[in-house]
Amino acid sequence: MRRYILLFLAATFSGGAAFAQAPSKEAMNSFALYSNTGEFSNLEKAKGFIDKAMVTRKDSSSSRNNLTKALVYSSLAFADSTRKLKYVKDPIAETNFALSQLIDPKFNDEHKPELDFVKSQMSKAWMVKANKALAADRVTEAYKAFLEIDNLYTDIQIVNHNLALLSEKLGRFDKAIFYYERLVDDKKTAIPDYYLALSNLYDIRNPSKSITILQEGRKAFPENRDILFKLINLNIESGAYGMVEVLVKDAIKLDPGNPALNYLAGFAYDLSGKSDKAIEYYKHVLEFDADDFESNYALGLLYLKSYIKANEAKKDDYMDLARRYLVKSGEINPNSVKVLQSLAILYNNNGDIVELEKVNNRLKQFNLLN
Repeated sequence: MRRYILLFLAATFSGGAAFAQAPSKEAMNSFALYSNTGEFSNLEKAKGFIDKAMVTRKDSSSSRNNLTKALVYSSLAFADSTRKLKYVKDPIAETNFALSQLIDPKFNDEHKPELDFVKSQMSKAWMVKANKALAADRVTEAYKAFLEIDNLYTDIQIVNHNLALLSEKLGRFDKAIFYYERLVDDKKTAIPDYYLALSNLYDIRNPSKSITILQEGRKAFPENRDILFKLINLNIESGAYGMVEVLVKDAIKLDPGNPALNYLAGFAYDLSGKSDKAIEYYKHVLEFDADDFESNYALGLLYLKSYIKANEAKKDDYMDLARRYLVKSGEINPNSVKVLQSLAILYNNNGDIVELEKVNNRLKQFNLLN
């Protein structure tokens, strides 16, 4: 851009002696000074000259005049963000109109550096508007401003980030998905939160897609607990307990002292019919918290099932274990009907009439209350 302006100035003054110039040339000269010095007064002069240059229809259709106007007004759109100068139309609107008049492909190709500069200035101007709207919590206005930037550049991470969040906030979920997918596609700037947000959006619309997104997130961020834990929960909901077993092992490696994960591992193995592994993990939970109701009850239930199926040689051992954990879970939660029902099955099978009667009386009390 600067090289172009300097060449333009050289051509303008190549005649030697000073002489009166057309307003369009004066506008370009002033703009060149502004580009080189950054002094706003030169940009203001450039505005005055280009406004004077656009008088006749011929002036207004001139590609060179419109290019100069686009350069000047796009710079004003950003540099004069508070609009301290007086305008007939906003600089953004003036720039867009000037650009719409540039219909000669050859001219536009020859002046690509200048048009790229205009595009950059417009992006900055819209960014100022977007940030002001965000600061004032004008969500729709901010969304529209970021969309304008997105129309100019599709690869600005912060723009895609804000458009994803604002789309979600405005209930435009398809748009939110579109922008989050852009964000996760850019592996250099993607973060775990993008995968989680995208997964959340797919939870209702397409649960299998939600799992796929999380699997991609795990590949990118294998140590991220939030992605892993959500993936575990979704696989539980879908009944993929074999996958839960694999995932829980990885989760426990990240957080071996987490009782909830150990319980989840036990639960997954339990549902997969792998009782020995389930018992192992339920007991791990009790190492952290001996009074954990769910683990005590789960162990009692597993040993009860084993007791009912066991041969005579092992029956007593399983009976004692089942009674131990079921009684313990009943002490932790005396109002648990499922514990009482399990104890009733145990006492009915081992012939303990006294204890069976006590349990049945408790169950009758619950039935009367309900």
